[in-house]
Amino acid sequence: MDSSHLQPIEGDTGSLGHYWFLTFEHSPELHALTKSCQQMIDTAYFDLPPVDGLHLTLDRIARDGACTPEQLALIATAARRTCQNLAPFTLTMERVTNLRGAIGFVASPEECVHALRDALRTATLSIFPNAPVKDSASAPHVTIAYPMFAGLATKAAATADRIDWAVEGVVLSVAEAVMVALERQEHSYAWDVVARVLLDDER
Repeated sequence: MDSSHLQPIEGDTGSLGHYWFLTFEHSPELHALTKSCQQMIDTAYFDLPPVDGLHLTLDRIARDGACTPEQLALIATAARRTCQNLAPFTLTMERVTNLRGAIGFVASPEECVHALRDALRTATLSIFPNAPVKDSASAPHVTIAYPMFAGLATKAAATADRIDWAVEGVVLSVAEAVMVALERQEHSYAWDVVARVLLDDER
């Protein structure tokens, strides 16, 4: 497939605001699986994020500049309260799929992710009632490759199908969510952690 006729994806770069994430910087099994899968992805068409940049988006809190630091601190405090009796859980990453042109792992069970998202959303809305929370039609997922051009959904699907049969999957423990200040780069994302919310934290 010749990329010379494809249109690069254009979008705003820079700060996007604040979000709730799951991050996987301490998940060596997921890092190893990701690296193995990324070796089968054509970097002429897809940008491969570093393994320490893997994340699962739970919800949006506020667009850039919409919340004060004081409000963000109150949201984090409310989230710790709503999540203190929410038990840690495990996620399985075992299916590779096309994500509207991106490629990623599907996280299951969805119910655990949605329960955590709902608790965090309750906390966010209790402090910031106009929060632009973000419902996604996609299943919870972790992206391992971002499209560099528009119109790559078919290629992403074919690549995902080719990788999927070889994936044995990994099981990850989730014991916290993080509030991040998110930034969009050319074909990927970067963030700074603003607050951490531990599950089953009764201190």
